[in-house]
Amino acid sequence: MWFVVSHALSKFINDRSDWLSAEVVATAGVTDNTRSLLESEEKMASTVNVTMLPGADIWGAEHDYYPKMIASLTMLSEVWVTLDPSIKTMEDFSGKTVVIPRDVPFGYKFIYQNWVNQYAEDVKFMHGGINSRLTALRDGAADVGTLPIDYYYPDTYAKSSGLIELSARGDLYFPNQGKVEENLHAVAQACVTDPFVGEYKLPPLGMVMPPEVLDGQPEKNLVFVSCPIYWSAGEQMPDDVVCEITKVIYEAAQDKDFAPYHAIGKGITADFVVTSFWKTDEEREENYHPGALKYYRDNNIQLKFFGEWEQ
Repeated sequence: MWFVVSHALSKFINDRSDWLSAEVVATAGVTDNTRSLLESEEKMASTVNVTMLPGADIWGAEHDYYPKMIASLTMLSEVWVTLDPSIKTMEDFSGKTVVIPRDVPFGYKFIYQNWVNQYAEDVKFMHGGINSRLTALRDGAADVGTLPIDYYYPDTYAKSSGLIELSARGDLYFPNQGKVEENLHAVAQACVTDPFVGEYKLPPLGMVMPPEVLDGQPEKNLVFVSCPIYWSAGEQMPDDVVCEITKVIYEAAQDKDFAPYHAIGKGITADFVVTSFWKTDEEREENYHPGALKYYRDNNIQLKFFGEWEQ
């Protein structure tokens, strides 16, 4: 989905900038976006990178490349789901087979693993992409696991294709409902547990889904993990170039120009593109590209913390 709206962005840059042009390069995935740039300084200095947390601060570290944020694009959100109605709490994961995302260095599977380990014992973890997790849950190889939900800013939720396909096998149950404050704290702890320690410490990536937004489910507020995916650029890219790109993104978001390209485009609004999980100005100074910060400051645009549950 992020490649589709990035095609839209390239069109907007070509149509609306007097001095900048863009073309799109597709890769195998978000991790490979960064890997594809590490071949040369020229690529690092001329490419807008679609990246995400976690991972952004590690994938290019050996080459002194860190993709600094320009604007939010979407959220990669996943929920716990099972076909077993007896699995209601995280403690019920004890002794079960739990399927979570791929086992890659500093990937987001660690957030789910760290979260589970706070509550359950003797858990057998399986790892895989979305399709393999769906297969494991559908075929009974895993008792419970994570699958994406479709979340569009600010308050639209829908079953992903994976959840729809799993529901053909039986009724879906979403464990760990309620206990919002406790679970947000548990997610925050998972985001500062190995390997996310020291310089790789993550901001809390917990969000709250209200009841009955997925065909009557969940019955209570449900805490889920949402990993931000955003347009970025390395510090190798000149500030004036990033400033111009930020201008194009923000003005397109103001006019809701991303909406016709993909369903997530409806959520790419002027409010959304300036949100992040970084709470303080100090954190934003560290994690946003200076060219993006210049555009926002010059136009008196306030950057916002995405943790709306705190408000």
